[in-house]
Amino acid sequence: MDFVSKLEPNFFGRLLGRPSVISEPQSISIEKKGKVSVVASIKELRTFIESDAGLSGGKIAIQVGKERNYFNFLKKSNLASFIEDTNKNIKDSIEEYLGRAYSEFAALALKAYPRDSRSAELSTLISEVHHLYHSQKEKWEFYLSDVALANTIEIDQFYPFNIDDLRAYHEQIQLEKRKSFFDKVESNPLTLEQRLGVIRSNDLNMVLAAAGTGKTSVMVAKALNLIELQLATPSEVLILAYNRAAAEELKERLASKAANGNIQLESLPHISTFHALGRQLLRDTGIPTQISVFAEDSFKLKQWVTNWIYQYVAEDPTRVFDLIELTTPPVDPFDFKSQAEYEKYLRDNDFRTLNNELVKGYQELLIANFLYINQIPYKYEAQYVSKRRIEVGFDYRPDFHILDTDIYIEHYGIDRKGNTRPDIDRTYYADTMKKKKALHQECGTQLIETFHYEWQEDTLLSGLTAKLASFGIRCKPLSPNEIFEKLNGQEHLASWSELMVKALQAIRVERLSEQRIFKRLNASKIHQAQKYAGLLNSLQVGYAEELKTQNAIDFDDMILRAIQVVQDGEYEPRWKYILVDEFQDISSARMEFVKALIDKGPTPSLTVVGDDWQSIYRFSGGKLELTTRFGELVGKYTLTKLQKTFRYNNSIAKTAGEFIMENPEQFKKHIDTHTKVSESQVYLLDDKPSKQEGLYERVVEVVAKIRENAPDASIAIIARYNYLLNDSKNALWSQKFKDNIQFWSFHKSKGLEADYCVLIGFFQGKSGFPNENRDDAVVEALLPSLDGFPHSEERRLLYVGITRARKKSYIIASATSPSDFVTELLAPKYELNIASAAFKEKYQRIFKCPNCDSGFLRLVQGQFGEFYSCSTGTGCRVGKARVCQKCKAPSIDGREASVCNNPGCANVMKICNKCGRPMKRRNGKFGEFWGCSGYGIMEDQCKNTSH
Repeated sequence: MDFVSKLEPNFFGRLLGRPSVISEPQSISIEKKGKVSVVASIKELRTFIESDAGLSGGKIAIQVGKERNYFNFLKKSNLASFIEDTNKNIKDSIEEYLGRAYSEFAALALKAYPRDSRSAELSTLISEVHHLYHSQKEKWEFYLSDVALANTIEIDQFYPFNIDDLRAYHEQIQLEKRKSFFDKVESNPLTLEQRLGVIRSNDLNMVLAAAGTGKTSVMVAKALNLIELQLATPSEVLILAYNRAAAEELKERLASKAANGNIQLESLPHISTFHALGRQLLRDTGIPTQISVFAEDSFKLKQWVTNWIYQYVAEDPTRVFDLIELTTPPVDPFDFKSQAEYEKYLRDNDFRTLNNELVKGYQELLIANFLYINQIPYKYEAQYVSKRRIEVGFDYRPDFHILDTDIYIEHYGIDRKGNTRPDIDRTYYADTMKKKKALHQECGTQLIETFHYEWQEDTLLSGLTAKLASFGIRCKPLSPNEIFEKLNGQEHLASWSELMVKALQAIRVERLSEQRIFKRLNASKIHQAQKYAGLLNSLQVGYAEELKTQNAIDFDDMILRAIQVVQDGEYEPRWKYILVDEFQDISSARMEFVKALIDKGPTPSLTVVGDDWQSIYRFSGGKLELTTRFGELVGKYTLTKLQKTFRYNNSIAKTAGEFIMENPEQFKKHIDTHTKVSESQVYLLDDKPSKQEGLYERVVEVVAKIRENAPDASIAIIARYNYLLNDSKNALWSQKFKDNIQFWSFHKSKGLEADYCVLIGFFQGKSGFPNENRDDAVVEALLPSLDGFPHSEERRLLYVGITRARKKSYIIASATSPSDFVTELLAPKYELNIASAAFKEKYQRIFKCPNCDSGFLRLVQGQFGEFYSCSTGTGCRVGKARVCQKCKAPSIDGREASVCNNPGCANVMKICNKCGRPMKRRNGKFGEFWGCSGYGIMEDQCKNTSH
């Protein structure tokens, strides 16, 4: 029975001798002059009554919230028992409060992961418990039960509040409690990093999973863990996969692991691709979801774009030049700072004319196409009427010859003041121009001269029209129909359509307005950015109108319109946990979709899983900076790195890791491997430079050696381009190597693995690896921004390729014209096993082209025999070299002799200093002399001699 109920009503009056304090079982009140006011309900009290008995009587203090009430001059009789009984009632109140506080603490910080959005709530709770406890620590320890006191101490240890300490505590508890689950959920126990990836469910979370570190295991375990802990029902968990195959794999894995772990699922979590989810949301809100024929048939889309181009050109045939410029963006040669830079640009970018010829620069391309469109027959770099050498090692071939005339066109790279590119000697160039003019006068041919400054002043083609007219040559422009007929025959129209389709897709996935298109083109220094922004926007508008006509949507619409229905409140998301796979390849539109689901949902926890080192799908909208700048672009997050791989060994990890971490824009990871080896398992072999089909012979040799040592092993041939894979397949199949061999492009190899991988295609040039061509410069400008590190995405492609191998990775590369990647990998820090002597520096020097900065000479079988061709292609002034008659190494022409580039041979062949043909030793009436071998060529006889 409560102490107070035993006392007569006026007891407190006598006790106090003044206005009374009356305690009842549920409240404490003050009575003054017959009026009673409630001080507090007992249930609201969080501190015990304190007393201080002195000479002048007793005193008690009652803490109500932040206010402390004092009552003095109390009579001492019965005071102690009153305080004791009242405090027992308060003890129940405090324990009830602590029970609620601990339940809230456990829900926010022990069972669920301590989230940033709950930080303020947790801080307030911990601070309140701490101050209450420490204000009456002795009384709390005297009155409270062991359980209540233990809970208080557990909460109090996190004061002052630091969420990182609380998270570490949560992780420790869950690691211990869920050990059995983590040990059994997969065929092998999860690593510590994998377990943390499962446990951590902040508002925003990122799991960075290097190749082969088990990201799928983490996603499956995370979903099952959430469900088994009853943090969410299956229907409250959403898993978004990059494609349909990945979604199906996740469904199968999740169902299988749930069964293995005896976890009962009323249903699977919602596992879907972004497109499928978007379409479902549209259906749920009653929006028609008929799929456009364009989404299901890429040929139909390309056909529509082709028709759009036709209408565009039909309105003005000169728009053909707009399309040429759009597909082959002009570059001012004067902008290049060095010979190497310009040569590399020409090497890696084709300038293919409408007449299907390869020319050496953009301005020559304009001239050639102008002649073609205006039906002026010509030949590019035809042999001149007389075989002459104005420059050492270089037969004179004028830029253009107007057929059936003696008229030639030379285009000169000078400005109005006679200046040349920075890497060209101005005086030498001017002297060469004079010699060319003199040669035409000597041979009686006509020369039309055009100049770089005319292109700068936009008068090149109009000026050429007038110059041709002065020689009686008139322009007869093709009609639009004739142009299209010609373009179809040469496949130019197909390539234009393909580029416009890519541009359209980039614009839609990045949600670009005309102004934003302009900004991106302008930032990428695309010529006439404003004009082309208008052109591409017109294409986009036309496409959107076509979809309306079809009353259909495409794949982009599935996401874009789904974003709208969520943002407008037409669809209310119910997912508490959202997991996103392959996040490194997420597009802006997909990220906007995810943000909408978070903003309009029940404050879900988002976990993104991916690897910035494997971001290789920028061409389809992948926005890597959403990963590398996640904190800045998305929000504060919790990071977990998966760095233990069970796929490949430490050698492969070392080479691939060192190579990929050269880029400072990416996350640093330090990969540990289950398998350890003592020697490098990444081999570098040459492609048999002395053989025409040396690359494929080497592929066959490597596969044969693997089969000899491991008959049942899986093998993958990996290349940047499909033609290399097809040729490799033909070579292997011809030698009866068919079983258990896969052929993957670098892109398609992602997520796959084999015991042994053979990587090919490492040579310089447009189809080499890395690829540097600017064919799709406009598309590049429209795609998500790329970090500034050289070859950054191509670098990630190589990382993907190397890490497909479980045991050994073989890189077959050109030793005579190695790509930039191979040149870099030769550095000691990459610890390659260099299996071919051809990569030694001395050997490479033999094949270094002396006529350009970065080119290497490769043996080619031509119509009239073998010769060496420079890997720089049109970027090299000479481009060719003879084959040494003694050792078959390249032989380099000087003015009067061709010298073998092999120091061990150094064979010298005397050549004509006038036409470059070999000189022969002859006998004359005055004795021996050297005579040009062109003496017997009657149509272009050379009578040059020397002693």
